Amino acid sequence: MNQFVKLSAAVLCVAAISCGTPTSLVQRWSDPTFTGAPGESMMIIALAKSERNQLTWEGAFSNILRAVKVKPIAGSTILSYQAAADEATLKQAVKNSSADLVAITRLVSVDKEQTYVPGSSYYTPSPMAYGGYYGYYYSSYAMVSTPGYYQTDKIYSVETNVYDVKTEKLIWSGVTETLNPETGQDAANSIAQTIVDDMLASKIIKTK
Repeated sequence: MNQFVKLSAAVLCVAAISCGTPTSLVQRWSDPTFTGAPGESMMIIALAKSERNQLTWEGAFSNILRAVKVKPIAGSTILSYQAAADEATLKQAVKNSSADLVAITRLVSVDKEQTYVPGSSYYTPSPMAYGGYYGYYYSSYAMVSTPGYYQTDKIYSVETNVYDVKTEKLIWSGVTETLNPETGQDAANSIAQTIVDDMLASKIIKTK
């Protein structure tokens, strides 16, 4: 199967909360024919618009991998940010790193989604009402209402592909969606945790 599988949000959706930032794994695929040993080391290559974003993402992923005893190798420590490496340079860098797996990740899109949050209304009797119907007749009642409003959410979609270094085959792929992250660091932490959790469950990387 060479296509992403759209996951049921109720059944197969994986969510992670990092610093209050929710991330969902909305699409994922893993190679059912992969028979290699779970990876013990991984190179992470973040493709980003700025070097700062690259370092933030690679750093977050490295910290999560370290926590589960998988050795991380940040691509930025080997490859230059200034220009894309040619095929020979990239393959030699991955080979020299002695990594079992290489993960390449990129921001796919930032979408805005507007939803309407309906208001609520309820009635509170006037204090005069408790004195009998005559008082209520003149004072009527107070209506307390909370008006509805529109809420705009930002959804960050990130695609991550993981390859087996020996065969160069794609063995895991996923798309995450992160809702309203407060900072880039929050988003990176939440995304990395979600991805690593699924790779552990899929035995793509070794367990502790």
